[in-house]
Amino acid sequence: MITVSIDTKPRDLRKMVQKLGRLFNKNHKRAMRRAAAEGVNRINKRTNLGLDINEQPFRPYSEAYKSFRQSKDRPVDKVKLIFTGQMRGSMTSGLRGQDGIIFFSRRAESKKAAFNNRKRPFFGLNRSDTRAIRDVYFKGLKI
Repeated sequence: MITVSIDTKPRDLRKMVQKLGRLFNKNHKRAMRRAAAEGVNRINKRTNLGLDINEQPFRPYSEAYKSFRQSKDRPVDKVKLIFTGQMRGSMTSGLRGQDGIIFFSRRAESKKAAFNNRKRPFFGLNRSDTRAIRDVYFKGLKI
């Protein structure tokens, strides 16, 4: 059996803890940005597949809206919540304090998203999204 004894002074331990704290703070922000960006990616991928938060297909378009989309040469076979691409294109992520956030960068697009989210919930995270985002965060933490 091998035994190792480490002799440290309280001053050394304090320096080590301070260094770890600075490293954690720096890595936390980077990891949180990556995790929030992963959230945006997962929402966009799921929505592009025509699936809501619960990974169920979106409700089909109404007949009136379907004919409006056809008149503008837009696809009507699968609901993807995209007409011009501006709403989903304005979805972004960032940091607020120590927390990662996902938001829409323009007010008009945020209103569209709120309206769409009532009928076809897409802006949110399910359990598998949360797990994947947590994994991205811990991978980015690297302490």
